[in-house]
Amino acid sequence: MRIVLVNWARIWDGAASGGGVNGYCQALALELVDAGHDVVSLNSGLTYTPSGEGDEPGACTLVRHADWLGVRVFEVVNSPVLAPSIAQYADPAGEVSAPQLERVVGELFDELRADVVHFHNIEGFSVGCVGAARGAGSPVVFSLHNYHTICPQVYLMQGHRRACFDARGGHACDGCVEPVDSGEERRRRVRSYRAEHGVVAPPPKAEPHDGRVLRQIGRELTRLVSPKPESASGGASEPDLPGEVVAGGDDVSRAMPVDGPDTRGETAALLAERARRAFLDKSAPEWTPLSNDVTDEPECADEPNAYGRRRSAMVEMLNSCDSVLAVSEFVRKKFVSMGVREDLIRRMPIGTCAVRIARWHPELLFDPPAADGTRPIRVVYMGHDNYYKGLAMLADALELMTPELLRMIDLSVYAREGHLSEWRFRRLEPRLAGLTYVHGYRPADVPWMLGGKDVGIVPSVWWDNAPQTVFEFFACGVPVLGARLGGIPDFVRDGENGLLFGGNDRFDLARRLGELIRTPGLVERLRSGVRPPKSIEEHAVEMAETYAALGRPCSVPRAGSAATSAG
Repeated sequence: MRIVLVNWARIWDGAASGGGVNGYCQALALELVDAGHDVVSLNSGLTYTPSGEGDEPGACTLVRHADWLGVRVFEVVNSPVLAPSIAQYADPAGEVSAPQLERVVGELFDELRADVVHFHNIEGFSVGCVGAARGAGSPVVFSLHNYHTICPQVYLMQGHRRACFDARGGHACDGCVEPVDSGEERRRRVRSYRAEHGVVAPPPKAEPHDGRVLRQIGRELTRLVSPKPESASGGASEPDLPGEVVAGGDDVSRAMPVDGPDTRGETAALLAERARRAFLDKSAPEWTPLSNDVTDEPECADEPNAYGRRRSAMVEMLNSCDSVLAVSEFVRKKFVSMGVREDLIRRMPIGTCAVRIARWHPELLFDPPAADGTRPIRVVYMGHDNYYKGLAMLADALELMTPELLRMIDLSVYAREGHLSEWRFRRLEPRLAGLTYVHGYRPADVPWMLGGKDVGIVPSVWWDNAPQTVFEFFACGVPVLGARLGGIPDFVRDGENGLLFGGNDRFDLARRLGELIRTPGLVERLRSGVRPPKSIEEHAVEMAETYAALGRPCSVPRAGSAATSAG
């Protein structure tokens, strides 16, 4: 079969760009290639190239990159829809209709004549792009890995902090978060492209190359065409001063702007420590416990605004697909409550490569000593350090615990962007039995991280669709202490293969940590209930069967088509 996988992030970046969704897309693509399928990856919304000497981007166009590990790779350059979605937030209508983008994407779909087009995200694309795939005669599958289709900032969290139960026809979205200036963001990306490649250049050609070669060419061209300026006396000019030369007058009192966030010296750490909500403000709205019940939004008497019309268009688009896949039961119910047809959407959890990695390294996954109350329990957090994943909430919960309990916790944190919360844990370190704090990791590192550990913690503070860390812990035989939110209860069965605590409830998290410490034999009993999750190999077979059931009548490309040619 010819299968097109659509996502905003580049497939070779994996989880490093686009998080778990892109890591999953990468793994699925490679498994499908290994099974003999013709796999095409399409991404959009990232690359912006100059139209000339200014900072305005050029025309929306399609680029074919060199094939990547058997996957044919296409990218939309200068898309009118930015990715990730937060960069597009100020322009919700652009995600509904983008004729230039839809023409470019539609031409590719016409050429490919794929057996199936599988959208894993629509960030960087528009509703009309799904219509373009259907217009080319290809069945469309849409996987709901997140809430982007019904929430333009993805997380269904008002102001990034409070669960959103009522969008009020889109009026609650207006002012929900600070929008990015989309035009300036495109110009910034043009400047970044120019700086990386060294010259004002057209989009990358189709000749085989990798990014290192292209960047080296750019650096060499920069050196050749931009020699160091000479002084009036003919010698080399003086080096640039670190700031702006002040000539006096108004210059001395003029405010000096900062280009982007101020990262000088200790600025970031100082701002974090001065933020009142960073420490135990129990009256803050962010501390409100969150249930996992799906409720219908109230009827809105007001006419929907642009955000409301965007949501309606997205739901209509999902209902036009041939199959909609929800990664957990909560996600399925949530989207049904939003108007997606119940007969169209079904629950299909994804698979994980962690099963294979664990199978390759059994010697790393040794059992810890018995947790009999005489030694600290070994707790592991892994994932991103952002508000939604709950690392800061874990710090809050630990601060609620007595010194006697804290010194029975040996904590390991493996966190991408971990510098944001590290100071909280360093202040806890003297009270803990031990602290390992590592900034980032790769999926292949997981068995090395989890050998001899007692429990993994997944403290998401939002309706996390189906966090892959749960699967990674289980693949390595480690029980999970997880929030009763989103898809987590689909996989963590309380008292059997882990424990659940109340959503966004720091007191309940602290209570359950205490239970693990005080109850001899509990860790061993939970560990005995852990079973490996679905592997990526099993899931790829499942997906191929899903694609085949849609029954594309013809998958033979037209002779000489641009999409099937070498370049």
